[in-house]
Amino acid sequence: MKATTVRVIGVFLLMVLISGYLFAQKGDEKVHYRQISVEDYKDKIEGAWLGQAIAAMWGFPTESKWQGEIVPFDLEDWYRQITPAESVPAGVTEQERRKIPPSAISEKAASMKDPRERKKFLMQYFNNKNNYEKWTPREMGDQDDIYMEFMFLSSITRHGLDITSAQFAEDWLKYLNPNRIWGANKGAYNNFRKGIWPPESGSPRFNEYWDGIDFQIESDLFGLISPGMPVISNAWCDKVGHLMNYGDGVYAGMAVAAMYTEAFFESNPRKLAEYSLKAIPAESGYAKMVRDVLDFHQMYPNWQDAWKELEKKWGVKDGKLVSPIDVKINGAYIYMGLLYGEGDFWKSMNISMRCGRDSDCNPSNAAGIIGTIIGMKNIPPKWAVVRNLPIENRAINVIYPNPIEWDQILNSTVEVGKWNIIQNGGYLENGVFYIPSQSPVSTPLERNIWTGNNQ
Repeated sequence: MKATTVRVIGVFLLMVLISGYLFAQKGDEKVHYRQISVEDYKDKIEGAWLGQAIAAMWGFPTESKWQGEIVPFDLEDWYRQITPAESVPAGVTEQERRKIPPSAISEKAASMKDPRERKKFLMQYFNNKNNYEKWTPREMGDQDDIYMEFMFLSSITRHGLDITSAQFAEDWLKYLNPNRIWGANKGAYNNFRKGIWPPESGSPRFNEYWDGIDFQIESDLFGLISPGMPVISNAWCDKVGHLMNYGDGVYAGMAVAAMYTEAFFESNPRKLAEYSLKAIPAESGYAKMVRDVLDFHQMYPNWQDAWKELEKKWGVKDGKLVSPIDVKINGAYIYMGLLYGEGDFWKSMNISMRCGRDSDCNPSNAAGIIGTIIGMKNIPPKWAVVRNLPIENRAINVIYPNPIEWDQILNSTVEVGKWNIIQNGGYLENGVFYIPSQSPVSTPLERNIWTGNNQ
């Protein structure tokens, strides 16, 4: 049987499960509804979006610099890189040094022919916290793990809840700046231009980054618009995740989105992590990784000891470090932040960042989930300043203004979430959403016949 046929059957079975589930809910007079006020829903949506944005911008100075290494310091405040004293001429004052752009470092490194010497030079710079300064952000930077979600939100608003994966893809071609996407997203965009549409656009046959982190860092939205509805968030993730990913690359997004759906009602991070396993195939590589993180969390009180075990098992393949955008090792560090952060906003994103790899995207997922739990009203003021910042927009300025204002994103998310709840058996009464209780339903395992790697 062809792989495409297998996948079509799998998706059909998933839709049957969803349809049957909703029919049973509607046909049963004793349907159990979970309740959340519109006010609380809005506050948690705001906390989730700002949690993502804060961590992405805060962790940006460390992004992808520590591969297979722990970031050697905390970031207790907003920091940015500066040029080190030894790289400036004699007589330059400290105040003057801090005005010299750190691009001088990358230029010097680029001139080094020996890659080992280049890396040694750069890591000496990156590992020295004196080469970072505190600052006060004036604008929310252009972050792909944020604006790609804005892109999805815009498409849903434009086409409605019944939007197809092809319509998402067509909107990319119309509105997305191709110079502002990378990895699996770039591969998908190029596939769309060739007439290769989802789900093939994300498959290992046509996209070499099929198991990259792209959908993992962009799936938050589908949990936010599906509070308490993991079956519905999985259906969204199945539709959207296959634009650019496949297998574990899609399961990662399903797992993250499932945690968001439950974070509206559950505050225990470990319970959320365990809950996410119900949304993905138990035999998948991603599920195995999550179980390892849960086990190591119980075995090791110190997160750095757990990190060592994860790096040995998931961070190395055939004696070499896995790709910097490998979905499983980066996903592990989302879960590390959640479990060892113990519900604290800064601690969660700081541990996730210090695990390295994609150390702004991973804490963004973790902080978004914590932000959902605690709501915007409980995000510490030091970080909450981002709420009032304009959002730089170079990627999708055809459909959003430059800069974007947060109110536009927040109001649109709440509105889409409201209609998603109502369309799927819920209702709104006296300022309270009533949402039919759901349990996660896993999709069938996708087999990778193209590379011989099913995990």
